[in-house]
Amino acid sequence: MIKNIFLLFFSIFLLSGCGDKLSTSTTDDSANITKSLLTGTWTAKCSDNTTASTSSKTVLVFSASGDNLAVTTTNYSDLSCVTQSSVFTKKLNTLELGSNKTYTSQNQIIKQFTAKITDITLEPKNNDTTTSLNTFCGLTGWSLGTEKSIAGLTCGSKTYNAVNDTHSDIIQMNSEKTFIRLGNITNAASTGYPKTLYAEEYYK
Repeated sequence: MIKNIFLLFFSIFLLSGCGDKLSTSTTDDSANITKSLLTGTWTAKCSDNTTASTSSKTVLVFSASGDNLAVTTTNYSDLSCVTQSSVFTKKLNTLELGSNKTYTSQNQIIKQFTAKITDITLEPKNNDTTTSLNTFCGLTGWSLGTEKSIAGLTCGSKTYNAVNDTHSDIIQMNSEKTFIRLGNITNAASTGYPKTLYAEEYYK
């Protein structure tokens, strides 16, 4: 069970994605992204992990001002996003949209953005996960349905950002403004920004 937990947490976010291959069937409108366009809830499709017989679904929620972003990945103990096992959430504020960059290898215009991390939390959603999390990230006293902050902690081989750390990312929007993609933060350049996008699409 704890092996599955590691697989879940280390493959999400912001937390999420299925790789770097991008569809070229639509052009992008990233150069015109504004906070008002981002405001609201964007949801990805259920993503299956057949190797671990689990699945996950990630939801992005931009505040009405566009300054805050909550990225929540719900993990499931089945392949159809039905039975919840845990919820992982990364919370950001003071989001600022930056420059437009062209990544020629993907033929996409990418909008950069930065934000400050306000918290990273984990919440067990069933008894098996609650038990398996004992001492996970060096924490004890995990309770079903209660989130704990893991910001700044080392969980297995992964060390999470601390509160007030800067989150540097990229975002891309298709020309119809129907979906957005975020950057692969595990593949960052020396500037701190991701060099590629995840293929995961988030729809309003």
